[in-house]
Amino acid sequence: MWSSLLQRLFNIGKAKANDALDHIEDPVQMIKLATVELEQAIGKATKALAVAMANQKKLEKDHDQFKLESMNWYQKAAAALQSGKEDLAQKALTQKALADKKEVEYKLLAENAAKIVGQLQEQLDDYKLKLEELKTRQSIYTAKAESAKAQKQIAESLSGVNGSALANIEKYENTINQMEAEAESLTQLNSDKNKLEKEFKALENTISVQSDLDKLKEELALKSKQKEEQKIVDIQQKFDELNRSTNTNQLKIQPTPKEDINKKIDDFFNKK
Repeated sequence: MWSSLLQRLFNIGKAKANDALDHIEDPVQMIKLATVELEQAIGKATKALAVAMANQKKLEKDHDQFKLESMNWYQKAAAALQSGKEDLAQKALTQKALADKKEVEYKLLAENAAKIVGQLQEQLDDYKLKLEELKTRQSIYTAKAESAKAQKQIAESLSGVNGSALANIEKYENTINQMEAEAESLTQLNSDKNKLEKEFKALENTISVQSDLDKLKEELALKSKQKEEQKIVDIQQKFDELNRSTNTNQLKIQPTPKEDINKKIDDFFNKK
């Protein structure tokens, strides 16, 4: 940090050797300026952290909302299929797949937001530590500020290197142009890749919907089979009761089991 501040003072001396350096008479003022700038950076980092934390909470809420939405669409699909409306059930499962996709996306966004919050928190803590270091070393900076007076001579001695400075500028321009070209190429590649990924995701959604539909059919068929098996058990129990009644010569006293058996049989074949 200290070397960066000294380098900054050196650059100021090169750019404004005939103005700024002649007026640097109070090193304490320079320290105050640096302190103010660092405090401003801390203020900006604090605001950025607050925004990032709010964004993280919003993304987490959105993730929870899409999770609930997925469950709701699944329940609607089950209700539709039970009512014999398979087309409606498939539409509901399609909406469920979209909600599942959004849930996954917002989960990733929330996790990334959490990482950003952590990074900003570390940056803020680092700024605060540097501010404390700056305040505790004011006497050292006061002494070092005296060296800024010599930068006028350094700037004058470097005044003949404008040609090399222009050459550096041209080199920087070429570097920037190269970076721009690479960025454009990368953007095009990413666009093609995203298009292909979307096609595969659409295929995955279709497969997921069909899988959910088959699973729902199996669950409903199993429930129906269990109901039928329970009816058969009930009928068997009634037959057993009738047999026991016959063996004890109580048919006249207890006519109810036979009537119950007939009703169970009628219900079984009528509702099957």
